[in-house]
Amino acid sequence: MWSTHLRNAVTRALLPLSWRIDSQHAARTLKRFSEVEFDSAWQYLNALGHTRVPKMQLMLFENLLEEMEHSDGFLEVAHKLARDRLQGGSGSRSVLVKSANDIHYFLAFAHESEKAICAQFNGYARACSHLPAAAEVFRGIAIDEEKHEREARASLLAVVGSETIVRRLVWKVKFKKAYASWLRGSQHIGDAIFTLWLGAVYLLFGPLLRSYCAARLTKSTQVQVAEPAQNPLRPTLES
Repeated sequence: MWSTHLRNAVTRALLPLSWRIDSQHAARTLKRFSEVEFDSAWQYLNALGHTRVPKMQLMLFENLLEEMEHSDGFLEVAHKLARDRLQGGSGSRSVLVKSANDIHYFLAFAHESEKAICAQFNGYARACSHLPAAAEVFRGIAIDEEKHEREARASLLAVVGSETIVRRLVWKVKFKKAYASWLRGSQHIGDAIFTLWLGAVYLLFGPLLRSYCAARLTKSTQVQVAEPAQNPLRPTLES
């Protein structure tokens, strides 16, 4: 919970200035949100093919349609703000549901993810009040995501029939997300340490190598000046 509040506080503090300075940056961010919503729609569609429960199928189908609308909404505002052409996404995605056995985890994942996205989008809506079109899109999508969160949990409870199992699955999702965040953070920290190490090596040995190279270059230049190349067209004294 505290991380959500911290992220929203940072967003409210930095986003208005950042997006006022560079509308292209705002457009790229909105396009990334569009791609995330499109991927969410794809995940719902994929999950739809792995369940035979009519009520769950209806919920998944309605949610995927709304996620497509969210993607279109973000993309429309992104193109309005863009000064230059927006680059396409990577096109890669992780498949959350590969068999019917993955449905329970997927519902828990959807519940937890939609909850986090709802809080994030409400924070963005307050932060970008200077862009009414974007703020309206964020507010509207946050309302839908809150509904998706409730529906995913209700569907999960209906299938497993136990609040204990629901909580266990949700904690499993939280643990996996935290672990993935830790891996990403560790990679960034490792890259930073490697950069600092290279910088230290340069500071320690750079002056020595510079002096050595300068000395070698000076010696080579002196040799070339002392022994000029013989012009083959000029006759020698012996000739």
